[in-house]
Amino acid sequence: MSPAETFAPLSPLVDDEVSGPLTVVPFEVPGLGNRTYIASGGGYAVLVDPPRDVDSLLGFAADRGWTVSHVVETHIHNDYVSGGLAVARRTGAEYVVPADTDVAFHSRQITDGEEFVVGPGTMRAVHTPGHTPTSMSYLLRTAAGDVAVFTGGGLLYGGVGRTDLFGRDLAEGLARDQWSSARALESLSEPGAVVLPTHGFGSFCSVGDSDFGDRTIGGLKLTNSVFREEQDLFVRKLLAQQGPFPSYFDQMGSLNREGTPQADLARPVIETLAQIAARAAAGEWVLDLRHRHAFADAHLPQTLSFDAASAYVTYIGWLIPWGADVHVIVPDESLLRTAVIELARVGIETVRTAAFWKDGSLGTTAMDDFQHADGRRLRSALADDPELPVLDVRLPSESSRARLAGEFAVPVHELADRMEEVRAWAAGRTVWVYCASGFRSAVAASMLERAGIPAVHVDGTVVDS
Repeated sequence: MSPAETFAPLSPLVDDEVSGPLTVVPFEVPGLGNRTYIASGGGYAVLVDPPRDVDSLLGFAADRGWTVSHVVETHIHNDYVSGGLAVARRTGAEYVVPADTDVAFHSRQITDGEEFVVGPGTMRAVHTPGHTPTSMSYLLRTAAGDVAVFTGGGLLYGGVGRTDLFGRDLAEGLARDQWSSARALESLSEPGAVVLPTHGFGSFCSVGDSDFGDRTIGGLKLTNSVFREEQDLFVRKLLAQQGPFPSYFDQMGSLNREGTPQADLARPVIETLAQIAARAAAGEWVLDLRHRHAFADAHLPQTLSFDAASAYVTYIGWLIPWGADVHVIVPDESLLRTAVIELARVGIETVRTAAFWKDGSLGTTAMDDFQHADGRRLRSALADDPELPVLDVRLPSESSRARLAGEFAVPVHELADRMEEVRAWAAGRTVWVYCASGFRSAVAASMLERAGIPAVHVDGTVVDS
């Protein structure tokens, strides 16, 4: 696949653009719950926390005649592979990372209080430990005042970044650091400076909701718990809220410290559906990326449902063994190429083969299906049979809020390790599987079926979560 082909574009969020002597354009990174930014002025641009696929960002800058002078990292990321090194090598931009970061590539290790020029303004590094020990925020200012502050995984809109990625033994100390960092940042920034975090839009790196409201330093001082609560209370609540995080996070830090150059993502070998079916029957990891309803209606035996309309990349990285070869079933070429790029964002470059669903190589007799139902039908079934086996695959923090009578709760990321426990509980009965939206219950239902446990996929909301 040519690097110039952009099948998974990063779209500019024009409604959230910050304008003035310096312009800041946010970009959403689909599926990962993150944002990246371009700050520009005087014909120059700085990229902040870019994901691995950087073509959209560089194309956007080139279309506007901007020269990329710097690419900066707020921290070494645990939830995605950075594109910072690729940007630096392709453009000659200075690569800026926080001081005391152990990296294997040439970079400028910026220290607290250091600045560099961005067109008519400057960007100042502010050491804000918390999410990671070396985390930096970057204060963008002009002679007219502070424009914005890039807070990475620290100060978010509805909370802060999690502090337990370096182990539970450091989590409390980093939580206290985060409380102090927020106050240090507030004291250095003008109240009107717009806060621009990388996390906080659904990423497992964040804690708290993603309410926007007033996104300035002054606004968040009134609404964000890190400012509103005294330190001990804030720390106690933050530690209690930090639930599990995807297993692939354990791989991202080392990849980013080693440095990841431009990905060379070849198109997977195309096989027939019959060939892919043989792989699934042999126990290989075959992932069906079609919509979960289509999967329920017809799918190959022993395949797993990862609906690409949802947060499928995060859950593939979480549920499939790291480094395993995977094979995908897709409806068309566009989704195939998009999936290859999106999976590479979390370091998965082992998509070996692919098949198109309607290639004509298999008839319907070779397909499996399973029932799918909505929440109303589940409640009706429970009314008829209060002993109905219902499996809740939400996270503990979700399932503790509301429960169905008689249900069994196993978070989807624990399901593979607890499959025999589920089998014993099901005792040969068909299991009704639900979550909050239907995506995870589809994954779980396909995992149960792969293990020989019949399942009904419950789609949509069943209880308030």
